[in-house]
Amino acid sequence: MLVMGFESSCDETAVALVERGCGNDRVISEKIKSQVDLHARFGGVVPEIASRTHYESIDLLTTTVLEESGKKLEEVELLSVTSGPGLIGSLLIALSFAKGLAFRTGIPLVGVDHVAAHIEAAFIGRPQIRFPLLALVVSGGHTTLFHLTSRFDIRVLARTRDDAAGEVMDKVARHLGLGYPGGPVLDRTYDPERAKEFAFSLPRMSDGSADFSFSGYKAAALRLARNHAIAPGDPRIPGLTSSLLSSMVGYLVRALVNAAEQHDINGVVVAGGVSRNTLLRRRLADAFDKPGIPLYMPEPEYCTDNAAMIAWRGYEVMRAHPDADYSPGYLNAYSRSDCGRRGPTKKNGSQSS
Repeated sequence: MLVMGFESSCDETAVALVERGCGNDRVISEKIKSQVDLHARFGGVVPEIASRTHYESIDLLTTTVLEESGKKLEEVELLSVTSGPGLIGSLLIALSFAKGLAFRTGIPLVGVDHVAAHIEAAFIGRPQIRFPLLALVVSGGHTTLFHLTSRFDIRVLARTRDDAAGEVMDKVARHLGLGYPGGPVLDRTYDPERAKEFAFSLPRMSDGSADFSFSGYKAAALRLARNHAIAPGDPRIPGLTSSLLSSMVGYLVRALVNAAEQHDINGVVVAGGVSRNTLLRRRLADAFDKPGIPLYMPEPEYCTDNAAMIAWRGYEVMRAHPDADYSPGYLNAYSRSDCGRRGPTKKNGSQSS
């Protein structure tokens, strides 16, 4: 089955074509329009700029993907689009575009939960993954730990109560004049020899919850910068950011290892934009080497927002709910299920599960 995916939940417009269910599952072609340069001078994503750029890019990206793959739109058997979560104006661009294609061509269209698709990214090229799993999605907007007994039986074990991990990296980098996005900057400038120059305490929930909290890291980094008079350009900045990154990575790894010890699982998935971080990938590989629990992380190009994961997930939605009503009218960016646990509406009007 040829599946075309569309992603526009934040500041990257992406279109991909994948082949599924024929014994040769693969990503045929993908094009991504990054908006980093447009938002860098603001230190973060400007929703209006993001949505306008999606509008200007998505048609050209779709045409390019078809041309480079040597496929025609008529050969596509399923359309898949992000239905949330994300910036509402951004989401509506790909959603409206995909619905228009579905109405014109009659190709079925499925909506995909963005967070569930990040987990799905680990399955690209890895048919050996078996449930049950733990899955940590860590990005600029999400830091959530899930337990999965199947693709559509997902339970939240822990989530951040304030900032996401990637959000803290962005804000600290902006304050120190390092640029945007902060995650790649902290990754490139990490120095293991300076990772203990500044002390950061590991967060602990007073109620004993396994939830995450990262706002304390942000506050501590800014307080250290203020108390030590560290301004942009200061030679002590690499020490501060290396110490911050080392502590945050340690916090994430420890939480995941603890959860793995408490659950009978066949593997661990770590996905999302922050999962591209070199230090995190290395420490996770070390942590799960001895316990013998398989660790699965998407290839770096599928860690950040992309349409291949949307298309990959869309095929699974269709396969799990073949009797559902896939008319484009059921899809909107305002009413959505929790991480894809529920399917689209059945043809008789009830909810597919």
